[in-house]
Amino acid sequence: MPAYQSFTSLRATEPDPASLLSALRALDGTAGVQHPLGASYVVKKATAWTAPQIAAAQTAIDSAPAATPQLAAQSTIDGWPITLLAFASLVKDQFNVLRAGPVLPLAPFTDAQVIAAIRAKALTL
Repeated sequence: MPAYQSFTSLRATEPDPASLLSALRALDGTAGVQHPLGASYVVKKATAWTAPQIAAAQTAIDSAPAATPQLAAQSTIDGWPITLLAFASLVKDQFNVLRAGPVLPLAPFTDAQVIAAIRAKALTL
């Protein structure tokens, strides 16, 4: 049965959700957090809380980096589906061809070739 623990933090900024969850999961891999607006947090985990775990979770809440658009973007990128990963990998491959040296002129890709290349790249990820 999950064990819940309530926390209050007087931090001046909202924590980055992904960073906070990562810090809490470092304490316990089953940790999850609920944070409605304001100073309250509820952290649940699969086992009973100990005093050192409560102190460590409070520290994680109080010291998590502030939410920024940059951290939100990084979190979004970390969660990209395989379709976007395939696209990024294809673009990287094409840049590497260009960086490898003078192989110009290169024939332009058609839309169908780009889609086929992305689909093929998805099979390799």
